[in-house]
Amino acid sequence: MPIKIAICDDMAEDIRLLSAALYNYDSSFEITTYTKGETLIDELLDSKLSADILFLDIYMPGIDGIKTAQRICRERKDIKIIFVSSSNEHYSQAYEVFAFNYILKPFDREKLYSVLDRAIEEIRREHSYKIRFSYKSTMYSVDCRHIFFIESRDKLILYHLSDGSTLQCYGKLDNLTKELPENFFIRCHQSFIVNTSYITEMGEAHFRIGQVVISISKKYMKNAKNQYYAYLFSHMGKG
Repeated sequence: MPIKIAICDDMAEDIRLLSAALYNYDSSFEITTYTKGETLIDELLDSKLSADILFLDIYMPGIDGIKTAQRICRERKDIKIIFVSSSNEHYSQAYEVFAFNYILKPFDREKLYSVLDRAIEEIRREHSYKIRFSYKSTMYSVDCRHIFFIESRDKLILYHLSDGSTLQCYGKLDNLTKELPENFFIRCHQSFIVNTSYITEMGEAHFRIGQVVISISKKYMKNAKNQYYAYLFSHMGKG
């Protein structure tokens, strides 16, 4: 899957130079450009734009780069924000909004590519934990590490998340198991898949996740328990 990049800068020449440098690094990048922070915010928060990396100019008319980043970070903590500026006086403010990095203009390609190497490595590592699905024209991207358990009910797949929310889509658990990261989840029932890291108790025929008790059916009993024992042994001594 190609890396998606957004650039927000009020200087057309700077956008052109940065875009050229990025395409030189990887011609498969999908790049979207903006000249106003307001437009970028609207499209990101309305899910009209998907981005892995955001190059954000600090000095812009209207909402500047710092305020733009503050708005985006409240809703989209997954985006790697890289500030670009002609001055280094905003370093401290940049890192208050957890910016991934800060690059000075004019661009030094060696510095830019070094930052990209690290950003892309982190993005690909994070992507390996994510599953994507749609429901009623809305696309979702969920980090598997935040899923308590997955339930199948009336042709729907329900994702019960660690923040207490539940997302859903149409599908079958048999197909979903092929998409989940190995060693993270255990199929314990025709209707349930549990996240091993959230299991607090294994009984004779159940797993407990917090206050929720999930049955282990006879069909899955041997494999489910063997998988959980393997998980426990692999984590012995790690806390």
